Amino acid sequence: MSRHSRPNTPLRIALAVISVLLIVVLMAVTLIYRPSWLHVDTPTVERSSVGRTVSPRQRQTYCPSRMTIADTDAYGDSEYQASNGNIASSARYAAFGSVFHSSVASMGADMTASVSMLDKKDDSSDDIFVASGNVDDGSRLQDTRLLTASNGTGAVSSVMSWATDGDLKGVSAASCVVPALKQAFLLSGTKTGLTQQLVVANPSAKDTSVTIRIWGSDKSGALALSTGSTLTVASGKETVLNLSAAASGQDALYATVTGTDTPVAAIVRTVSMDGLTSKGSDYALPNNAFAKSLALYGLNGGDHATLYLYTSRKTDVTVSWIDSKGAQQTNQQELKANRASAIDLGDVPKSATGIAIAASEPVSATAKISDDGPDGQSDFALVNASAPAKISAIAVPDQSTATVGFVNTADGDRTAIVTAYDTDGKQVDRREIAIRPSASTSVRIADINDGDVAAIRLKDPAQAVVWNLRVGQKDVSGAKLAGLAIIGAVDLKEAREQVWANQDMTVVR
Repeated sequence: MSRHSRPNTPLRIALAVISVLLIVVLMAVTLIYRPSWLHVDTPTVERSSVGRTVSPRQRQTYCPSRMTIADTDAYGDSEYQASNGNIASSARYAAFGSVFHSSVASMGADMTASVSMLDKKDDSSDDIFVASGNVDDGSRLQDTRLLTASNGTGAVSSVMSWATDGDLKGVSAASCVVPALKQAFLLSGTKTGLTQQLVVANPSAKDTSVTIRIWGSDKSGALALSTGSTLTVASGKETVLNLSAAASGQDALYATVTGTDTPVAAIVRTVSMDGLTSKGSDYALPNNAFAKSLALYGLNGGDHATLYLYTSRKTDVTVSWIDSKGAQQTNQQELKANRASAIDLGDVPKSATGIAIAASEPVSATAKISDDGPDGQSDFALVNASAPAKISAIAVPDQSTATVGFVNTADGDRTAIVTAYDTDGKQVDRREIAIRPSASTSVRIADINDGDVAAIRLKDPAQAVVWNLRVGQKDVSGAKLAGLAIIGAVDLKEAREQVWANQDMTVVR
């Protein structure tokens, strides 16, 4: 073996030792020190949020079933048994604006059954979708799909019940209700003879629960309910709570219904009896309006008016009658905070058709308007005071007689545009309504298109006019019975929600 091919063993051993030492040192440095450029998953800003305004393109509205008494079981002599009598019902469904389609189905185990489509005779943008029906065999759910979400687009529907014998003589009517996570009601108390049934409907695909809170007229603060404060509502079902049992002996009630994670629809069936004498019935609808200035239309001279109010702060309130000439103050009171209040306004003056409410702090208000019939019979309407909207609509119940009325809440003259549609959804009338300051005016539905009117829309760019529809029914009036109900306008403002996305890059570290 030559001298050049012989391995240099000591040198190789030295190089190997040095290499091992370098590797060990580098590993130690790596474990102890991490340079900033290696932290690729750590952002400069740990968290950030991105907000987006979204508008739903699917609308649901809940139309309650026909009016019924709380207990239909038969006890004792048939002459003294409570009865729904010859109760009947009608429903009117409408959809305005940029609508793809709208359908109505029964609430229940199979909400796909009994589906009926709203019809639009013409593709003209001036026409609307319309359908008619009844709610004799249960409540209905209207599902409306929108092409675009915008002001003036949405579903507006109503129901009406009437009877000429039994314990529900008179007329009851209401606009259909949009499901929501929270709803509030101002109710006409729970004194003897008054039954208040809260009906909560769950149109979603999963069971849910709601929390009930009630404030009475006796003291400030929420009441402890004798029936518990939580209701469970199964998917596609309705649950009923007797508020008269939960919070008895009150002159007025303010109640809130709050869902946990699913929007629900709620109404209250209010029935009044004096022994065996029918004193009327109506639907109480959610009243989420809190404002310093509110108004309502729907009074006739000779009616009796009671006003129910609630405020979260102590406030002074002034109530005025409204007629075609202006406002006339009738009552002024101080309201206590967190307590429902009832103000008896007495008989309505001959010329008055509306009520205006002015308060130093935001209030919510509902009126009970009563009319007397023969032999002690009477009927009443429950109507929420509201604030003006730029564009709103009312569905006129099928088989009703009605008068539409407008109240100008502004200090100056105002003009609004009223458009009427027939049962085919075609536009049949368009007129400008001029109203004096703090005054009211009205139009009989019979004077529009010979009474063939299924829906009415109001455009009020100045946002100064509050309006309602006072309805009756020819069978009830033909029997010489008292019968009235008042339907409120539905705001067609685009529904908007702010949705936030929170970014946190540390979750991938």
